[in-house]
Amino acid sequence: ARLDLCGAMSALAGPSAVLRRRPDGSASETPGDDRMSSSGARLDEGQTLRSSDGASSSAADDVDGAEASRAAVRGQPDANPAKAPPGPRVSTPTGPPGVPKPRVSRNADPTRLRVCAVTWNMCNRKFPGDLAPMLAPLREDDGGMRCDVLVVGLQEAPALDGFVELLLDALGGDDAFVHLASVSLEPGGWIRMDAFARRELLPLVRDVRRDAVSCGLGNVIGNKGAVGVSFEYAGARMCFLNAHLAAHAENVERRNADYHRIVKTMFAPRGRDEEKRKGLLKKAGKVKKNAVAPAPAFAEDAPSDSPIDSTRPTPSTPKFGGVFKRKGWSAADGFDVCVFLGDLNYRVEGNRRAVDVLLERGMLDVMRANDQLRIERNAGRAFAGWSEGALAFPPTYKVDRGTFDTYDTSKKQRVPSWTDRVMWRTAGGGAVTCPDGADVYTSAKGVLTSDHLPVVARIEARVRGARDAALGDGTHARPRARAGMCAVM
Repeated sequence: ARLDLCGAMSALAGPSAVLRRRPDGSASETPGDDRMSSSGARLDEGQTLRSSDGASSSAADDVDGAEASRAAVRGQPDANPAKAPPGPRVSTPTGPPGVPKPRVSRNADPTRLRVCAVTWNMCNRKFPGDLAPMLAPLREDDGGMRCDVLVVGLQEAPALDGFVELLLDALGGDDAFVHLASVSLEPGGWIRMDAFARRELLPLVRDVRRDAVSCGLGNVIGNKGAVGVSFEYAGARMCFLNAHLAAHAENVERRNADYHRIVKTMFAPRGRDEEKRKGLLKKAGKVKKNAVAPAPAFAEDAPSDSPIDSTRPTPSTPKFGGVFKRKGWSAADGFDVCVFLGDLNYRVEGNRRAVDVLLERGMLDVMRANDQLRIERNAGRAFAGWSEGALAFPPTYKVDRGTFDTYDTSKKQRVPSWTDRVMWRTAGGGAVTCPDGADVYTSAKGVLTSDHLPVVARIEARVRGARDAALGDGTHARPRARAGMCAVM
């Protein structure tokens, strides 16, 4: 009977039920038979989950596996479904119906999260049939993949049928990793990002969201801009942005402007939540002309029912009179950790002949000193406060296709540059720290189908409270504790 009980507990592992052990050694289900989605939201009969790009899935389909397991144990269907507001969340993958979600392995250390990112400008060329060389920098000598979360950001992407399946094969199969979400910038779909997580850590992942921002002509064309995926891991909010900024060496100011539009717009509050905040001021009675509603401190305060609108205008920065200054929303500050990757298009200042001599003599330090992104970041004009690994690898643009060290031999003779970058930023006092930075930051020289080489980074992140979340009664992480203070004089 106890063996059967253990089997029942395993079958019930998931967001729809929690088992607690009684003093006599038996197990009982937590009161309440509410049906819930894989993201933790309660659902009515037939209610649908709507993602941020307008896609929806049936609530009944979302809980089929959990309902079957519960009915088998209790011998009766679920009752008393409860209501919950809809949200633009992507249902967290749970596997085939009837298969329970995995629990966090006791051998895993959920407080140390290895966050990996790959950025690759594909030059509209078809991807190779084997993507293992692209992930080769993440493999250890024993062949193991030291990776817990992986995001792959693409620019100038062609049709990508079968791309996710090849990535899963390179990661060790869908027994090892789960595809969390895909998002692309429309129209065109040239900018895309896919997010993956190690399967044994899936119980700690929830509230997956997507967004996109266009920076092309008139902020409408999708050839330039960014896409984003955010989710909660063990109570910590994580954001990943994949961008393709303005091209050409002389367009530094346009690249800076693209960066600011992206971080101010991505996942920014809008829609009914914005109207609600404005309504709070009206209800408060007479207010000063320059008073503004408070901006959200964290991403969970962002809207939960707005579809993706990549052409929406950049939110204006609120102005506040007197000595108090308040910043508007920024994805760089609205999450516990934010990773920004992509073809950022910042170039090395200099002429081609001089840079060729520097490369021949291995004088990368001189090239780094003339890197536009480093100059702009140090001046505080863009990416201020962001961290990056050491640029100890040769430039990744522009190489002749089929090579990794032969730079542009066309008439244009473009200056070799580090256009493809991975950066990150953590919130001060937040739940995530990256004390050791990036232990991998290099190019993948085994993928030669484009005039850009893929860039691979691995960031060692530490998540406060993740161990408690993994050992808790529920399969989802406990909400992160928040405190607030307001003083009025």
